[in-house]
Amino acid sequence: MRNKVHEVRQKILRHIVDRGTPERQYLPSIRTFEQTTGCSRQTVHLALRELVDAEVLTAVPRGGFRVCNVEQAEKLLGPVTDLPVAFVMPRWIERGIISPLFAEILFGAESAAGPGSGIRPVCLTLPWEADEKRFSLSRLAFRTRGIAGAMLVGPTPDFIAEKFIEKCQVPVVLVDNVTDLPGVTCVSKDNLSGAARAVRYLIERGHRRIGMISVRPRKMRLNERWAGFHAEMHRHGLLSEIAFVEEAGWDADTVSGGAAAAASLLRKGLNGATALLALNDNMALGAIQVFQENKIRIPEQLSVIGIGNDSRVTELCRPALTTMALDNRRLGQLAMRALLDVMRHPKAGGNAVTLLPMTLCEGESVCDGPF
Repeated sequence: MRNKVHEVRQKILRHIVDRGTPERQYLPSIRTFEQTTGCSRQTVHLALRELVDAEVLTAVPRGGFRVCNVEQAEKLLGPVTDLPVAFVMPRWIERGIISPLFAEILFGAESAAGPGSGIRPVCLTLPWEADEKRFSLSRLAFRTRGIAGAMLVGPTPDFIAEKFIEKCQVPVVLVDNVTDLPGVTCVSKDNLSGAARAVRYLIERGHRRIGMISVRPRKMRLNERWAGFHAEMHRHGLLSEIAFVEEAGWDADTVSGGAAAAASLLRKGLNGATALLALNDNMALGAIQVFQENKIRIPEQLSVIGIGNDSRVTELCRPALTTMALDNRRLGQLAMRALLDVMRHPKAGGNAVTLLPMTLCEGESVCDGPF
């Protein structure tokens, strides 16, 4: 019981300090604190009475509790020693929380939090439930773990992001994803501009007949890359020169998915393409392997460019893959700063979208085209 009272007291102090509650302002009702802390009415009342005795609050007969000394609240709260933050990746992301992508984002986030911040990462996998009405976070046990904030990492359908934000009841930042949901903070890569830059590079190297491999239906970030591809081809008056758009299955943005797309293209024909944009490095690697097995020389007969600068892929790919590089550690840093800001100012509201630019990383998989 004593530990529960102390825990609730700390949460009330955190509520006062983090929200910048002015003196003489009333706190929310005991019922509200019951719901937010998950503790009984008696426990909440005991915690409030302790703060009255500590001269942080004033009890107003039939009026509730009013803040009287914010400075004292800050002293009692003291430095944060343990602030669990959930890093959640959907299970449909390849390799999930054990992927290098996730590790780099997590590393960047921890470095942004800084030593002594008290941030303790809790890595979780978001379960997939196709039925929107049955969507549940109970297996993630946010309340039991005392989660103070969360990052949802990776491309996620809007209905899942919306349900996640609604049910976890803590500040949330979407990472590597952009949504139109109101009041949601997003930190992502500029996928549209990155894909457009990749196409522009191919055009600068003399290519006109350019194809693309993607997935169907397109995941959010790949959809932006699809749009960037078409926008840049349109800008150069080359929409009629698109040789093909080959789309694999929804979850096929993998090496095997790229291989399947390439095999399908070999059956149909490349339609005069001299260059190809793969919407991530995994698909690029799979496609290159299949093309080479079928005696198509890369890049002499077909130039290939990817997106991602995935170290696992670049080590395996021969010739070295030309790609649009993503700084995932920087992505994690910006996401953590955004989350801490949302946690400190939960009522700020408004959509905040930060897009991290991509940079061209030249390998040997693109050569000059037939000018």
